[in-house]
Amino acid sequence: MDRSTYYYNKAFLDKPDKHEAVVSRLRELHAFHKGRYGYRRVTAALRAEGYVINHKTSSGSCAAQG
Repeated sequence: MDRSTYYYNKAFLDKPDKHEAVVSRLRELHAFHKGRYGYRRVTAALRAEGYVINHKTSSGSCAAQG
């Protein structure tokens, strides 16, 4: 592995997740509604709670969760 690639990936992995709080709340909502809420309803619920979130963020998080 090239040195530049190693340090690029190291810097990328050391960054904290900027959506960590939103994703944790998204998981709570999804579990509370027993998986019946899709990304659209979860996005609407999060926006109603005051979170600033894009639909693509919630869609990716819901897809990663399964």
